[in-house]
Amino acid sequence: MTRRIDRLWLTDFRNYTSTEVEFAPGITAIVGRNGHGKTNLLEAIGHLSGVAIRGAASSTMVRVGAERAIVRAEAQRANRDLLIEAEIAVQGRNRLQVNRQPVRRRRDLADALAVTVFSPDDLELVKGGPGGRRDWLDDAVVALDPRAEEVGVDVDKSLKQRNALLKSVRMKGARKAFAESAALTLDVWGDRFA
Repeated sequence: MTRRIDRLWLTDFRNYTSTEVEFAPGITAIVGRNGHGKTNLLEAIGHLSGVAIRGAASSTMVRVGAERAIVRAEAQRANRDLLIEAEIAVQGRNRLQVNRQPVRRRRDLADALAVTVFSPDDLELVKGGPGGRRDWLDDAVVALDPRAEEVGVDVDKSLKQRNALLKSVRMKGARKAFAESAALTLDVWGDRFA
């Protein structure tokens, strides 16, 4: 499925007061001197797709002295025109829209614009603990099939319930009646988690 950005507008985003960038079809190289905003452009695109480039709080994306930043892109997905817009507020709620419709779920963004980021921080996938690898894999699965996000939410709920039950068994000791009841319930949560 072809997805691309044709035009990007930034207002009060990071170091940009106001700018417009037009992208030609094909591969685009963003070049320039250090500190001139190359990564900021990529961060704006990432924000429109729900991908955090730097992992910073969204309020830090607003240019110093401004109350909000606007990021807007004209894009195409399978030869269908899209308008993706984000309003990032220093205080209050951020807004995100695709074709003037509010975005309520992350998968709605993945349907509109798919972004893949590889940075030096990604070496933590290899060097770091298993939690980072699980998070990365979860994000990859959702990017491939956005409906999988709901499964991830169910898995997280099951894991929390299972862990809470294990904690309560440890806290209440090994009273036989409670331990037998907890074992049955633990099987249910374990099966659901699996």
